[in-house]
Amino acid sequence: MRINDSASSFLGAALLIVASAAACAKDYTVDRGIVYARPNGKTCRMTLHLPAGDTGARRPGVLLIHGGAWLFGTRHQLDWYGRHFARQGYVAVSINYRMMPKYPFPNCLHDCKAAVRWMRLHADEYGLDPERIAVLGNSAGGHLSAMLATTAPEDGLEGADNPGASSRVQAAIVLYGVADLSYYRSPKGYVRFAGITPKFMERFVGKPQGEGHNPYDAASPATYAGRRTSPTLFVHGTKDNWVPYAQSVAFCQRLRRLGVPTRLITVRHGHAFDFFHFNARRHLFDEILRFLDEHLRAPARTADGEAP
Repeated sequence: MRINDSASSFLGAALLIVASAAACAKDYTVDRGIVYARPNGKTCRMTLHLPAGDTGARRPGVLLIHGGAWLFGTRHQLDWYGRHFARQGYVAVSINYRMMPKYPFPNCLHDCKAAVRWMRLHADEYGLDPERIAVLGNSAGGHLSAMLATTAPEDGLEGADNPGASSRVQAAIVLYGVADLSYYRSPKGYVRFAGITPKFMERFVGKPQGEGHNPYDAASPATYAGRRTSPTLFVHGTKDNWVPYAQSVAFCQRLRRLGVPTRLITVRHGHAFDFFHFNARRHLFDEILRFLDEHLRAPARTADGEAP
């Protein structure tokens, strides 16, 4: 049978795609739709991107929290990060969580903390090092990542799911996340995105959650900043019209004064730039890995917890 040039080119392209897919398949595996919590009967699911191969050593983990103004979005938004973390040897866990309008704060944070605890409770199953867990979130997920970095059990924001393990993270990556929600009581000069108005924020922050805190303060990472705060990398664009760049600048400076290891990466883009500027995202990922390597570096451990 003869194959003409067009058919031959098509076949070659198809084989290349298949070969590329096969190569990628060797880099990581994906486990989708795992139920990690059922708060009040609501099913919360996660996707795991797992490094391929069995090295016998515990791997670091990273929790991925999607954005969407606490109102919309899915864990699949961060699949790119999940794949790339897995290729670098991380157990990457992306989650869905309860959102507005039905679920105001702190339901979303309770789910994120439950996910960290799930990672520790299932560390043996997935070869995860429970002492090396980071979090990365964008936009609303950035806010929740900062809340994981700053809050502790005594703040009363843990939630009830997956007891028996800590929700502490060893490092946090905050991509254009808001640090002080009181700004949204009366925002000036910024886009009211997707109905995120002062009235919406009033419903989101809900009732006071902590003694001595008004609802906006209780839902703000800046309220809980202290020397115990996990090392944090901020990434923010100077052209962000949804979350002011000044929020990350001020929070980063405050953590530095407290002695918390922190860094701010400034980009000349707007909100959610990493979904539109792919070269910038690739460069950013290299910077994220350097930050995590610095703060999650630890002696390798085998699956039974012993040093090799």
